[in-house]
Amino acid sequence: MAAADREPKRPGAGSVAGPLAALMKAAVALPILAVPAKAGAAEVSEVGFTLLGYKEKGLMKVTEPIVWAKGTVAQVWDVQASGLLDIVSGASPEGISNLGGKPVQTITGASVADHRKQADVKVTRHLGDLAVGVSGAWSTEEDYFSRAFGVNATYDLDQKNTTLAAGVARSGDIVGSSDDPSLHEARVTREYLVGITQVLSRAAVVQSTLTHSRGRGWYNDPYRYTLTAYPGLGLAPVFFRDKRPPNRDGWSWLTRYRRHFADAEGSLQADYRFYRDDWGIRSHTFEVGWQQSLGERFAVRPGLRYYTQSAARFYAPLVPVVQPEELSSDQRMAAFGGISPSLKLIARFDNGFTVEGTAGYSRESASLRFGGSGSELFVPLRAVYGLVTVIKTF
Repeated sequence: MAAADREPKRPGAGSVAGPLAALMKAAVALPILAVPAKAGAAEVSEVGFTLLGYKEKGLMKVTEPIVWAKGTVAQVWDVQASGLLDIVSGASPEGISNLGGKPVQTITGASVADHRKQADVKVTRHLGDLAVGVSGAWSTEEDYFSRAFGVNATYDLDQKNTTLAAGVARSGDIVGSSDDPSLHEARVTREYLVGITQVLSRAAVVQSTLTHSRGRGWYNDPYRYTLTAYPGLGLAPVFFRDKRPPNRDGWSWLTRYRRHFADAEGSLQADYRFYRDDWGIRSHTFEVGWQQSLGERFAVRPGLRYYTQSAARFYAPLVPVVQPEELSSDQRMAAFGGISPSLKLIARFDNGFTVEGTAGYSRESASLRFGGSGSELFVPLRAVYGLVTVIKTF
């Protein structure tokens, strides 16, 4: 089970929290570990490399290389690991100001540059129909450090047609700031997961998981502020630092359906995710894709992802005259929607290599929220991304 989503270094990277966060999480979730290709009872079954590129219009740029491998030991141990490097640069939104007469998003004057390193490892022991896994992860950058560990188990029933899953994980984060070297705040998140995978037929399978997260600690964005003037009221402008609740409890329900159509030589892939938390955010994510075989070597997969969310209860683009205890103008906390079409090409070769290339586009705006009632001052985001993956199977 993955650690809770991290807060990006800068608010601008926060826009990455939409389409790119999902891409990153999916890439890092690939099964992985570097062990010798042949070392006694140990055998590597797969190694791979992914290069991800992401570019927002006028804002952030992210380049992310990822390496992974997975192997077996004595036929009862599975070992997986991965490592990645985030290279982030560009300008980023820091806050909202109405000093010019109307609320506008303010952008950093200097270019943001940061590197994040992450590694994770998972070891699973098979005991007949029962499998128990232990995982650990580590992530660091200039102003953020995180480490996490987890334990999960799966149990097969009905000749492996039904698989039950359960897991627990804990992550500990330290949040700092390149603008304030004295900032050193902690956050702890615990996650609990239960799930089931059911084979429906020779050609169809469905998987559903429920995750509960409990976070305690520092959630404020140290780079975010809201600057508000009160024309005609004779009041001085207010500079309000981002202030969020010290707790965050959330629930997430994810269901995946896969169906192969032999006559069409294609497969339907459909996902739905519902999320809610005690900050007032409710979100829905729909993703659908069709993977079409083009002979024995090639395949193509067009896909479409739609996301919509409500605003956090403390989100506001301006500071009211009576200042609240909690307020954030971070538009990740706003009500908005997003749509992202993508296209993946897959090529398989006789020597065990598979090459995949994905290109996609993402757009987020208030008008794309389901019902069209997004936050009025949400600044539309447009981004393009691409992934190239090379996999060697032994």
